[in-house]
Amino acid sequence: MSEDLDENITSLFQRMLPLLSSLFLLLLSYVPLDFSLLNNIRPVVGISCVYFWLLHRPDLFNLWSIYFYGMVDDIISASPFGSNILAMLVLYVLITNLSRFFNAKPFVVMWYGFAALALVTMLCRWLAVSVYYSQFLPLSMLFFSYMVTVAAYPLISLLLAFVQNNLIADDD
Repeated sequence: MSEDLDENITSLFQRMLPLLSSLFLLLLSYVPLDFSLLNNIRPVVGISCVYFWLLHRPDLFNLWSIYFYGMVDDIISASPFGSNILAMLVLYVLITNLSRFFNAKPFVVMWYGFAALALVTMLCRWLAVSVYYSQFLPLSMLFFSYMVTVAAYPLISLLLAFVQNNLIADDD
């Protein structure tokens, strides 16, 4: 009986690894740094993690995970509640409709796809926050954050690929 319990706990932990690793990277991205520029312009780790897991393991990173992850991102970032959830749900809809174009493609194609979908997602979030504050927010910070996010995606995806390849067992 204890072997069955151990197997169930291990299986549950492996199914939770995409969410847990994404939450770890999200928390790590909000650690305050001693550089004033880096505290203002950060990569949007949430979009990167959601994009990666929805392309590679949509069976383990489902809609509930996206909602919970977006809610944690809203709480940590102190942004208007629901703006990150909206952005991640927009990304979810885009990826579920376009995933056939990105699966089994070279990394560069997936990176270009991330660049395009991240732009749409970040613009939707910018629009939602602008509506919340009843004025258009400056696009300069969004542009620099977008550039840093696209530049940081290979490193983030490398870390998540390590988790996928070494820590998550396939059910086959």
